[in-house]
Amino acid sequence: MHKSILKTIEEKIETILDELKNCNDLYVRRFRTISGQNGALLFIQGISDEKEINENIFPQILRIGKEEKITEAFLLETFPYCQLKTSSTKNEIIDGILTGNIVIVFEKLDTFCLLNAEKKPDRSPESPIIETTIKGTKEGFVDSSSVNVSIIRKYLKSPKLQIQDMKIGSLSQTKVTVLFIDGIVNQDVLEEVRQRLTSIETDKMISASELEQWTEDNMWSIFPLVRLSDRPDVAVESLNSGKVILFVDNSPLVLLVPFTFFESLQNMDDYYEKWYVGSMVRIVRLIAMLISIFLPSLYVALIHFNPELIPSDLLVAIAHTRVKVPFPAIWELLLMELMIEIFREAGVRLPKPLGQTVGIVGGIVIGEAAVQANIVGPITLIVVGITAMASFSTPHYSMAFSFRLLRLLLIIGAGFFGLFGLILGFSFVLLHLSSLKSFGVPYLVPFAPTKFRNWIDLFILFPIRYRTMRPTYLADKKKQRKWKPLKRG
Repeated sequence: MHKSILKTIEEKIETILDELKNCNDLYVRRFRTISGQNGALLFIQGISDEKEINENIFPQILRIGKEEKITEAFLLETFPYCQLKTSSTKNEIIDGILTGNIVIVFEKLDTFCLLNAEKKPDRSPESPIIETTIKGTKEGFVDSSSVNVSIIRKYLKSPKLQIQDMKIGSLSQTKVTVLFIDGIVNQDVLEEVRQRLTSIETDKMISASELEQWTEDNMWSIFPLVRLSDRPDVAVESLNSGKVILFVDNSPLVLLVPFTFFESLQNMDDYYEKWYVGSMVRIVRLIAMLISIFLPSLYVALIHFNPELIPSDLLVAIAHTRVKVPFPAIWELLLMELMIEIFREAGVRLPKPLGQTVGIVGGIVIGEAAVQANIVGPITLIVVGITAMASFSTPHYSMAFSFRLLRLLLIIGAGFFGLFGLILGFSFVLLHLSSLKSFGVPYLVPFAPTKFRNWIDLFILFPIRYRTMRPTYLADKKKQRKWKPLKRG
């Protein structure tokens, strides 16, 4: 009788071992309870919390008494602090053990017991890195989607916050968590998100950036159609506006959809300031965006094709500085843009203190040496410097990179065709932007199509008591925010 029982247990263990062949981190621990009952405990080292298993779970298992008491109800009483369920489905058992659960096998229990013992992440929430803030929260997202969801729960203590999980990747089985607020979210956007997630067929999904590329509407566009953020306050504001947010396990970034072009000029910190300060910052940011895109190409077009449009005194000064420069203005600009990109990349890859030093000192020394050697003119150096500083004002990294590519294309167009090439290139870009959509929402909304009600919070930031409307292209039913005028003495 004893051998047949052990054989039954071994068969259950072999069921798991057959699926997890050559897994050296799979740990199998056989045991006998105080009542003499045989069993086994299986888990994967590293993703299951071994301290919790050794100090709490395993001692409780060994103290289990009579055989007839081993039922699911009894185990729930034994482990009230754990998530426990029983299963006889092979796929569910394998998925459970690969996500940090421990599997318990008993000789008198036909099913497998799955006990949640997932190891908590070692990294605690830190300050946001991608989107730095002055007055906003200093708590950023971490690599665990469950921890990130709990962070959102701290800000939104509402039963209307809906959370749905799904697995993506035939090999990675990565958990993707979808969050939205019921009654506010646009149902068309929500259904589009679900459809795109379920249609993904890939072996692995290891980052939010990877999910962004799988779900974006146009993979050939240079403009980002999904917003990535590491700030909880940005995610909460997006949920309250009617957006859908997506967490990818093992990634500290959240995807916010849909995303429009003019949102790239807005920053959450604008809302932490007085309305006139936030409005001024947004207008300055818009001017900086226009400078970073058009200043180099406009300079090339005027120097090469339309010098008559430059005031006489300024034209004489520019001509005087370019007498000994052997290259056309377009090649000067392209050379300096290349050097700026090299300094930028070097500053990112090097250690932070050293990267800042290399970027500043290297730019000054090489720029001054290039002017002294008559490789570039001082006016060209000024144009490139102003453009680089203006490009840093774009609050979203992906959009800033898109502006850099757009600037390069416009420089080439202006270098060959002058102002006509600049206008033609901008027209093609505008046409392309008009054709883009982000999860069914036009990319240039609220300008194309025109929605005047959403202009209130576009460039001019109205006082908080007047910002009572959610974006009409996002909110499904509750377009009006909860608002009550303040009674004054």
